[in-house]
Amino acid sequence: MSRPASMMPAAIPRWFDDESLRGRSRLARYRRPLAAIAAIACAALCWKLGHRSLAIAVGGAAGLTCGVFLGVGLLRRLLTGGHPVVAVARAIVEEAVGTRLSVLLVMLVVVGLPTLPLVLDPSERLAYRLQFFLDWSLSGAFVLLAMVSIAVSCGSVCGDIESHRIHMSLSKPMRRWEYLFGKWLGVCLLDLLLVTLVGFGVYAFAQAVRQAPAADNADRRAVEEQVLTARAAARPVHPRKEEFERSVGAAIERIRDDDPALFAKDPAGARRRIRSQHVFLWHTVSPDVVSSYLFTGLERHRLRSKVIQLRLEPFADNSRTTAAEVRFALWLNERPFPMKGGRHEEYTLQAGTIHTLELPTSAIAEDGTLRVPIANRNRNIRGDSQPTSIGFNPGEGLELLYRVGSFEGNFVRGLLVMWAKLAMLSAAALAAAAWLGFPVAVLASMMVFVSAVASGFLADAIDIYTGVDIAEPTFVSMLRLRGSLLLERIAKFEWWEAMKTIGAYAADGFLSLIPSFARFDTITQIATGRVVPASDVAVGLLELGCGYPLLLLCIGWLLLERRDLVSTQS
Repeated sequence: MSRPASMMPAAIPRWFDDESLRGRSRLARYRRPLAAIAAIACAALCWKLGHRSLAIAVGGAAGLTCGVFLGVGLLRRLLTGGHPVVAVARAIVEEAVGTRLSVLLVMLVVVGLPTLPLVLDPSERLAYRLQFFLDWSLSGAFVLLAMVSIAVSCGSVCGDIESHRIHMSLSKPMRRWEYLFGKWLGVCLLDLLLVTLVGFGVYAFAQAVRQAPAADNADRRAVEEQVLTARAAARPVHPRKEEFERSVGAAIERIRDDDPALFAKDPAGARRRIRSQHVFLWHTVSPDVVSSYLFTGLERHRLRSKVIQLRLEPFADNSRTTAAEVRFALWLNERPFPMKGGRHEEYTLQAGTIHTLELPTSAIAEDGTLRVPIANRNRNIRGDSQPTSIGFNPGEGLELLYRVGSFEGNFVRGLLVMWAKLAMLSAAALAAAAWLGFPVAVLASMMVFVSAVASGFLADAIDIYTGVDIAEPTFVSMLRLRGSLLLERIAKFEWWEAMKTIGAYAADGFLSLIPSFARFDTITQIATGRVVPASDVAVGLLELGCGYPLLLLCIGWLLLERRDLVSTQS
């Protein structure tokens, strides 16, 4: 029975009704461009309505998504050839694109990165907002990309072994080391693509944040001179260095004559402690006393700015007031600074807080030196019997920062070190997956990741937990101290404390095998406008991008060679 024409279904366009491979490929071909056009149109509409931050976020997410698809297509074209290593590398790229977990983590980067500027507090100073964005965007992206590397590496090898697909690969003229190296090469190329996209995204959004209104002119200068730059640090030396060294040497000899037992166990450590005490006294400005600090190597032709920054963190040493202020005056090469209205003005700063003072480069002498005398001008604080001393921690507590390069070059160098860290993590994950199942391999890889990121904190925590915590530990001193402590606890039948000491040995041994990522903390350097030296990048690429991966891949190859792949059950 025929139905009325009004009840007949509407005609479906032939283009959508085509179920052939050609029709489906045509749909797939136009799906992504149409989605990109829709996202761009949505971003344009938000921009026109005045929601510029939202427009940047939507446009940035669309751009990063398109970058992922274009980059994967580029990798597919790059990894064409008949060599087994290239074939395995292409296969793991295809697996990563099709794995839900890796796609989810990548989408978190793609969506989270553009939306991070939306959560910035507009009432905060622009320099702080920009530092927060650079720090958190790069740190968050690094953590997510590390998880992508671990998940893809462990999932690929463990999946091949558990599903017995590895027999198809190894049945071809392919050695097991070529199989493992091809996996690592594919993950490294994928990491390089993602790090590049993250770099483009962070840089573009940082430039968008940069255009936001600043609190004042000083805030705008801080953005240009303290954040979006590359600055080197100069630490002070004593103006009378030879005389200072002689006085330190005489003090060491005098203390050794008075207390020989202090030098009996660790003479070098005793000398370091005495010297550090004298350096700390030099960094302490007593009331109504002027202390001088000499900065060298400041040739004017190398400086790329009209100002340099004196970064200092003063402490009120003998004050019982928690929120004390310190007052001081300073000179630049014997000239009072700053001078306003013919008067030498003094600084009043909050103690225990980092402050940055801008100094003119014209104050630097022709020989590239800058002498900075600091005079204590503190008055008696209520509750204190005498004026407080002003103390600076040697090192970062008092330093001079000056521009030596551009933010763009510094940013690229930092991204290279980030990629090297991911290359090491992927090699560790492949080595673990060559011997362990997927859950245990992921857990072992995460242990390596956490140990590398927080090695310093974990080492201090182990020392404090076991009751072995010294100010300047060395391998010999820690070995001697832990050995004597272990024997003492065994003699006293303190078995739990003895087990803690043995555990500390094992934990320290594990940490000593893992490189510390804190040595290459380029994210903090980028966010604070400090230069990432090319020498550090070279060491990072050789150590993290080549040395450790080759060692870990060799271990993984040996484990894979000895693993019985035939009897492995899925």
